Amino acid sequence: MDVSGPPGMIAAALDELCGAAELEGAAILDMSDRKAGPVLLHAVGLSGPGITTAAGGLLGRSSGKPLHGIGADRRPILVCPWALPPARPGGLVLWRMPGSRTWDQRDHVFAASVGGLIRVMMEHGSPESAIDRLTGVPNRRWFMDEAERHIDRLDRDGLGGTLILLDIDDLKRVNEAHGRDAGDRVLVRAATLLRTMVRPSDPVARVGPDEFAVWLDGMDHMTAAERGEALCAQTLNPGGGDGAPDRQAVARFTLSIGIASRSPGGDEDIRALLRRAQMAGREIKQEGGNGWRVSRAGPPVR
Repeated sequence: MDVSGPPGMIAAALDELCGAAELEGAAILDMSDRKAGPVLLHAVGLSGPGITTAAGGLLGRSSGKPLHGIGADRRPILVCPWALPPARPGGLVLWRMPGSRTWDQRDHVFAASVGGLIRVMMEHGSPESAIDRLTGVPNRRWFMDEAERHIDRLDRDGLGGTLILLDIDDLKRVNEAHGRDAGDRVLVRAATLLRTMVRPSDPVARVGPDEFAVWLDGMDHMTAAERGEALCAQTLNPGGGDGAPDRQAVARFTLSIGIASRSPGGDEDIRALLRRAQMAGREIKQEGGNGWRVSRAGPPVR
């Protein structure tokens, strides 16, 4: 697989990013060769001295989440780490003019979202066949392939993993009561919520009309259940957000969440895990929704 991606497409995406976010520059950094140090695969905009070194240092310190700092020339730098298959660490690097404002949590969320899309482009070339156009997250086909690659790597490393499947409760009712545009806003809000609550390296995708899936490397069902609990607590109104009335706002939406874990070396593939998670989520939905349930190889447990 050529993980460098089509140079023109990646450069165009980075250039659009700089214009939209008022950045001085953006780049893709490759950290796979420790001896050679960080290498710029793609870069656009102006680049001050030491950007590569400073960004490489931030990526080396990151625990898998976006991290920001100030370069030696006072340029605010933000990095969003990832690992391209088979095991190629690196990430997205953004920087502003010297002395510009530093980065906040909204910038972190933005970088993680954009970084995920560019990562898909680097792996698959054109994003058209891999991205859900409404929500901006990858689609089911991409997720199934990506999760299988994660499982193969985890088996080699002797680690487990967990699938979280999220089903939006009563989306049909929202569409009927408020119109399809309102239902679309719920879907977009759910996708945004997921991307803000998982690591940048965790695959997130829309796998059904009202379903999203997340794959969590090295995470057991207990930790995943904590994520499920947090997600249920964060299901908010997708309209407004500033306390002001919003005529297009939709009543608070909730999630039915199914969780299926896999031990290293197990015989279940991603399709089997997806079926188990769907069964667990369906039981929550039948009980009224707005909850999570863990499914093991045997009967689902709470």
